[in-house]
Amino acid sequence: MMKIGKRIVITLSILCMTGILFQTPIFASKIVQTDREINQLDEAGSVSKYHTEGIMGKGIKIAILDTGVDLKNEDITFKKGINFTSGEATDFADRNGHGTKVAGIIGARKNGEGLIGIAPESDLYICKVANDSGKVSFDGLIKGLDWAVEQEVDIINISLEFGAGDKALKKAIDKAMNQHIIVIASSGNIRAEGDTFKAYPGAYPEVISVGMLNLQGEIYAAEFKEKKVDMYAPGEDLTSTYFHNKLTLDTGVSYATAYASGFAALVIEGKRADGDVVNRDSIIKTMKADLNQGIDGAPWYIYTGLVLNIATFVGLILLGIYSVIYYRKTLPRGWPVRMIWSILIIILLANIIGRLMVYFLSK
Repeated sequence: MMKIGKRIVITLSILCMTGILFQTPIFASKIVQTDREINQLDEAGSVSKYHTEGIMGKGIKIAILDTGVDLKNEDITFKKGINFTSGEATDFADRNGHGTKVAGIIGARKNGEGLIGIAPESDLYICKVANDSGKVSFDGLIKGLDWAVEQEVDIINISLEFGAGDKALKKAIDKAMNQHIIVIASSGNIRAEGDTFKAYPGAYPEVISVGMLNLQGEIYAAEFKEKKVDMYAPGEDLTSTYFHNKLTLDTGVSYATAYASGFAALVIEGKRADGDVVNRDSIIKTMKADLNQGIDGAPWYIYTGLVLNIATFVGLILLGIYSVIYYRKTLPRGWPVRMIWSILIIILLANIIGRLMVYFLSK
């Protein structure tokens, strides 16, 4: 009798540990402060998981098409920079702040102070396509896209938007896609209730269009569903870099787009290391699995782990109650002990098979 009791306790402990080690993400974003640096982490632990494995975007080239960058910011380093808003090509300094925030969220360096970006070891290519007032033209953005293609970048981040498309812009997007560059763009901020306008270039089917999640991991506004975005990323109260080496909290689809671009860099590095296919669809699939996508946003299998956790918890509680009753000898000795073991084995196998399924489907 005592041997059976010990075996049951050991099995229950293993199952409990299985549930703890493989829990499914529920919430999306969280700001964690260390001694001197702030990390942009998600509650699911997806970013920290990559970082723990040494995957921080190393070797991934990201072009940031925005208002430039604060050249004196100690948290941001870059490979190259260019300006298409005036005749001074070398003047890509940010005097607006938007580009500096986006660059910090994506790739602020791990240097002991300030902010750690999503992909702190990525190579940033700064392209100033919006002027100091934040205005951008089709011509400027097209030149920025062509320049990014020339630099052979892996990802182009466009946290900007137009209310309509443009033939020349679409041609530039297609050129980038033909070079196997991942283009990630904002789906557009919601300015008022019912605002579901299409934002370009995010609305082009070749581009990964990003919607925003709030701090609870829910879709920030129902209008994003109408826009039919490709994926959602945290965008509420994100810590970002600013002038004079200061940090700010910002909310907006621009910053969710930056978060997605940084995360895409981690995904690409991880897939290349594993020899997996790297393309638009495989990256979207993995990011949807790793980042909570809000109600109606996630692929069906992302909830498998949560269902298994609930089923395991309920099963263990019921078996625990039975064990107490059994040891008090209020049940007949003929009770089928083998059935208990069968149920425990089924629960364990269901956990293993279910979580392996989620792992391979999200690759």
